Amino acid sequence: MVVRKRVSALRLGIAFIVLALLAGVALFQKNKILTALEPGETITVEFAQAHQLREYVADAKIAGVPVGVVTSVERVGNGVTEVEAKVDEDELAKLGTSPSAKIRPTTLLGGNYYLDLRPGGADGPFDGTISVGRTSLPVELDDVASAFQPDARKGVRSSIRDLDDTLASGGSERLKELARRAPGTLGPAAGVFGAVRGTRPATDLPELVRGLEASSRVLAERQGQLGGIVGDLATTSDILDRRASDMTTALSGMPATLRATRTGLSRLDGTLTKLSATAGSARPSVRELDKTLDRLDPVLVEARPVVNDMREVLAGARPLVDDLTPMSRNLRSTTENLRGPVLARVNGPIMTTVTTPWHGTGRYAGSGSDRPFYQVLAHLAATADRATMVDKNGSMIGFHAGYGPGSVAGLPISLEQMFRHLAGQQEGS
Repeated sequence: MVVRKRVSALRLGIAFIVLALLAGVALFQKNKILTALEPGETITVEFAQAHQLREYVADAKIAGVPVGVVTSVERVGNGVTEVEAKVDEDELAKLGTSPSAKIRPTTLLGGNYYLDLRPGGADGPFDGTISVGRTSLPVELDDVASAFQPDARKGVRSSIRDLDDTLASGGSERLKELARRAPGTLGPAAGVFGAVRGTRPATDLPELVRGLEASSRVLAERQGQLGGIVGDLATTSDILDRRASDMTTALSGMPATLRATRTGLSRLDGTLTKLSATAGSARPSVRELDKTLDRLDPVLVEARPVVNDMREVLAGARPLVDDLTPMSRNLRSTTENLRGPVLARVNGPIMTTVTTPWHGTGRYAGSGSDRPFYQVLAHLAATADRATMVDKNGSMIGFHAGYGPGSVAGLPISLEQMFRHLAGQQEGS
């Protein structure tokens, strides 16, 4: 006869408590246990920060489809956070050689976040690590709102209230009507999608997809350049926005400009034809001109100081030129008045008298000299200048009073000429 031992109530209670604790621990560690039991490979993704990714809670997705779970979030050196995720082996082949990753919120307001994996690069095996240069963080709604000024945030709240009023004032009915009419557009939309397939549905769309894939690969390899291009495009758009009125003015005058350009080009055609005909004859002159320019360089170097000094001279001469402008107008009328008899008289008897010597006639015969008349007048003016003096005491004229043979007037013969004649005969004897 077999004797069975009775289990006491205390032992049963202890066993129940232990089983409950084990069940609770297993329940709390359910995700970790299930992840460890499921097949897959671990990949490493580097981020600037973890941004609320939770271990064994955050999913890893490709195109919105869960393919794995985040298993580890660890902060390493150089400000980099390494995130490890266990991903299905079959899904890794879809990532390509250079995939990228981004942390995305599950809702617009945030809350839970997941790891979004994006295929990239060429077809081939993935090395298992996505560097920080190919990862990005989400933009939170709070960060976007903080970038606005307080007045702008008030405007957004007012816009939301106005939208609510619009929906309450019949906007909801309009949206429902749009939803009712939307099915009627599906037929034309099907025609559009059919046109997208091209004239060769078997090859056009695949070639388009391959071209987009190649473009995406290049963009993935040159992310820095794409950012610069987008930044430059934003700057260009901002400038075009500020210059909208100028662009409108330019476009409004564009037709007339094009017509004038067409006329000018048609005329330039004939000019170019003539230039082509004369270019052959002008080549020797151009070769000689090259030599002339080489010799002209030293001359220009020496002339540079003169040109620099000429600037001051021209600046000082400008007031004189300004004063000469009205004088030139008056001089023109004066010159027109001098034409005809006046100039003829000046060029005739007056110039003849001034440029020929004067010997005297009649009772004054022999009293002149062989010098031209204008020289005699110049000597007279110079002698008069020497005979006058102007100082602080006033103006004075110096003269010498005397008596000579020529002072006696009224005689039948000039005593001065007689004495001169006698003196000449004595010198000859």
